[in-house]
Amino acid sequence: PLIETCYTAETHREAKRVNKLSFQRKVGLEENPDAPLFFWPSRLDPAQKGPQLLTEILYRFMSRHWKSRVQIAVVANGVYQQAFHDILRFHELYGRLAVCDFSQSLSKLGFAASDFTLVPSLFEPCGLPQMVGQLYGSLPVVHDTGGLHDTVEHLDAAAGVGNGFVFKIYDRRGLEWAMDKAMDFFKRPAEEREVQVA
Repeated sequence: PLIETCYTAETHREAKRVNKLSFQRKVGLEENPDAPLFFWPSRLDPAQKGPQLLTEILYRFMSRHWKSRVQIAVVANGVYQQAFHDILRFHELYGRLAVCDFSQSLSKLGFAASDFTLVPSLFEPCGLPQMVGQLYGSLPVVHDTGGLHDTVEHLDAAAGVGNGFVFKIYDRRGLEWAMDKAMDFFKRPAEEREVQVA
């Protein structure tokens, strides 16, 4: 009930576009159902969750993929939220980067709208966002640790295996590599992506 339209594995492609447009309107992103959307759902805690890795690469990553209309949405509270606001204002990434306080309804819609869920934690005994994201067809981008290691296998679309994008070394280069791999996947034909997502 918290998302714009519900869907199944068989109907997710079109329904996710509807949810994406609704989410983009609510958080102030450009309304474009074809834009690749990365979603950050976890608290912004640099000791565990790794938001500093994303802030270090954010502008360079978005610049490199600018023509694809890539978007990043942060729906989370925490001490690192100000850093995202600063990047948004300094680089004038309005319409491409959204930074919002956490709310249950907005977070659920973010999962339903997004293509990728960012969970680059330094350590994660269990972790829920990477599993919730998969239920909504939002492929996780994770550091290979703890519960993330147990629930996410690096995706090889050609071989038809995996369910997300996994980086082994916990640093900004690792996260950037995994996000680039996610973008490579997004550029594949929709029919090929659908098989992996569903």
